[in-house]
Amino acid sequence: MTERNRNAIGRKADSDPASVTEKIRRYCSYHERSEKEAELKLKSLKAPASKTKAILNQLREEGFLNEERFARAYVRGKWKVNRWGKIRIRYELKAKGISEKLISSALLEIDEDIYRDMLETIIRKKSGEFRHKGEEKNISKKSLNIRDKIFNFALGKGYETDLVNEILNELKI
Repeated sequence: MTERNRNAIGRKADSDPASVTEKIRRYCSYHERSEKEAELKLKSLKAPASKTKAILNQLREEGFLNEERFARAYVRGKWKVNRWGKIRIRYELKAKGISEKLISSALLEIDEDIYRDMLETIIRKKSGEFRHKGEEKNISKKSLNIRDKIFNFALGKGYETDLVNEILNELKI
C-alpha cells in the first residue's frame, strides 16, 4: 500500500462519526478538558460541524466533560504545581471559556493562609537567587533593583499587587 493510499484511508476514518467520538473520548479521559478545548479538538479531527453539538452533549452525559470539575482541577494543578496566583488562574480559565461563577467557585479551593505562605516562599527563594548573584556584570549600566524584579516576577505569576507589596515590606526587601 502506498503512502498516498494510507493517507486517504486515514482521512476517511477521521471523518467517520464513530471514530471521531472514540478519539474525543480518549482525549477527554486523558485529563480534564474544558468544553472549548473539546470543541477545538473536534474541529482538528475534522468532525462535521452539524455533529459537534451532539457529540459535546453526549460527552457531557457520559461524564467526559464537566466544566466545574475541569475548573477545580485546573485551579489545583496550576496553583500547586506551577505556583500561579489567583489573577493568572482566573485569566487562563476565562480564556478557556469558563464562566465567572465557576471560576470564583473553583478559586475557593485555595486556602488563603497557604496561598500567602506560598507567595512568601516564592519571594524568599527569588530574593535569595538575586542576592547570590550579587553585583555581577551589569552590561546595560542600569541600576539593579531587587525589589522591583521580585515584585514584577510575583505579578507575572499572577499574585495580587497589595499582597506582594505587603510581603515584600514584611521581609524588608
